[in-house]
Order: sequence, then C-alpha cells, then structure tokens
Amino acid sequence: MEIKLEITKEGGIQMLHSDEVDLSQFGDVSVSRASHVEWRPGGWYVRSARTGFVLRDHFPSRANALAWEKAHYSPGGNGWAELCERDEPR
Repeated sequence: MEIKLEITKEGGIQMLHSDEVDLSQFGDVSVSRASHVEWRPGGWYVRSARTGFVLRDHFPSRANALAWEKAHYSPGGNGWAELCERDEPR
C-alpha cells in the first residue's frame, strides 16, 4: 500500500485519510471530509465537500469511485490544491 502525504510549512501532515496509518502518534489529529461518494440512478459519483460540485459521475461501482477519489485528492492529484486551501469547507 502506498500513501502519499505532504509536510506543511507549519510542520503538519496533510494526506488523504487512511485507517492504515495511526496519525495520533504524531500529536493532535484534525480530519476534514474532502468529498462524498454517493449513489444515484446512473451510477456512483464523487462530490466535493468543499464546493458541493459533482467532480465525476457514472462510476459503475463504488470501488471505482473510491479509487478515482483517492487519485484525485492525493498529493499530485488534480484535487490536492483544493484540500490545501485554508478556508473552511461549505
């Protein structure tokens, strides 16, 4: 398993959450939702928690949607910059 993370200028760790990493050993943990993976007729879709916009839809399975979400919101992915913004999510 590969987990990508970024060390912030303030010394924090920013990453897409994984239960396989116990971040509490590094100190206080703050987790905020990046997106919602949901079902509607036509397939699974990924919606940004920050903006509410549907980022991608018509996935044939939840696993496909989760894989896309992970790539999108990991460091180097197209959604990484959205997660690095310091404003509160909507």
